[in-house]
Amino acid sequence: MVILSGTLLLVCLSIVQIYWFRKAFDVAEKQFDHTVQVALKKVADSVAHDTEVKKLSSNFFFAQTESALDSKAIDSLVKKEFQLRSLDIDYELGVYNADDDTLVYGNYVEATKKKLLEDALATPQNATEKNFAIYFPKKKSYLAAELDIWIFSTIMLLLMSCFFAYAIATLLKERKFSELKNDFISNMTHEFKTPVTNIGIAGQILKQKAGEGSQVYVDILLKENEKLRQKIEQVLLGASADELRKPAFEAVDIHQLIGDCAETFQMKIRERSGSMQLQFNAGSTMVLGDRELLTQAISNLIDNAEKYSPLTPSIEVRTRDIGNGIEIDIIDHGIGISSTLTKKVFEKFFRVQPGNVHNVKGFGLGLNFVQQVIHAHKGKINLLSELNQGTEVKIILPCV
Repeated sequence: MVILSGTLLLVCLSIVQIYWFRKAFDVAEKQFDHTVQVALKKVADSVAHDTEVKKLSSNFFFAQTESALDSKAIDSLVKKEFQLRSLDIDYELGVYNADDDTLVYGNYVEATKKKLLEDALATPQNATEKNFAIYFPKKKSYLAAELDIWIFSTIMLLLMSCFFAYAIATLLKERKFSELKNDFISNMTHEFKTPVTNIGIAGQILKQKAGEGSQVYVDILLKENEKLRQKIEQVLLGASADELRKPAFEAVDIHQLIGDCAETFQMKIRERSGSMQLQFNAGSTMVLGDRELLTQAISNLIDNAEKYSPLTPSIEVRTRDIGNGIEIDIIDHGIGISSTLTKKVFEKFFRVQPGNVHNVKGFGLGLNFVQQVIHAHKGKINLLSELNQGTEVKIILPCV
């Protein structure tokens, strides 16, 4: 959408620029034509009566005098009038017999020439009735030079258009590469999750049947397997946060979903002698959402609450009705963060400095992903926290 809007805006700017450049050129041409006609009229009136100056083409002007003219005098007068009006342009002067329009005198005058050139035809002077004409071979170049600022702005706009086109092509190429990368990461991590899950199940069974001597090795196996699972989830989360897939909406019981997410972490929290309390006070529990994305988002918040509680975890998950929606509060009593950083935690790759607060490893993608999921469900998310006072995450989702 941004690319399309930018392209349309640039096209509109180009059209407007071309339109006004054309208008400016037309105005400059009309002004030039008027100045030339006034100058030629002044010359013609100085040597004859009832004269007429006509523009026969874009760069050809004809002065009708039908009087006896001194060709060299006309040449000098034209030069003088053009200089008075700052018409610094090359031109060709021709003097014609009035009866048969034959050329009897011709002279080419350069714009920078200080001295009049000699007669091009060297035709003898006589008293025959004559007319004269002026031809401007470089009129368009002269007018273009007068519009130098317009030409400069047009060139800049064209260069900007070329740069924009190159940037768009590069962006689309990078986007395609990013999609291929995310697909590869997603496929690989999903392939890894199945054996990791099976190892975890087998480890739990083995733990129940193992003797005292091998119990410690089973615990190491389960601990390292859990670390591997978390790393896989982090890599998968990174790919998901890069470009959130389109949600597949369905009616979801949010209380049941929260309960399922909490059950996953109960064993881990109990191992640390902690507790997690669920307080479902909302009456309306059905939301229109993507079960998988919401599960991943809620699980990520509960996981954060557990990870950032360095001592005994104490986590509360509450729900309540709010207008036409449901509010979900996930509260921990862990290390928290400074209130000045609560807005930044939703930025991609943002991490609180380890030396100041914590040393939990991660990529800074979890809360950004959660925010994307909640916004995709037309919901709101807010985080309240104080250093060493715990953190509270508030989510509001519209009910069905």
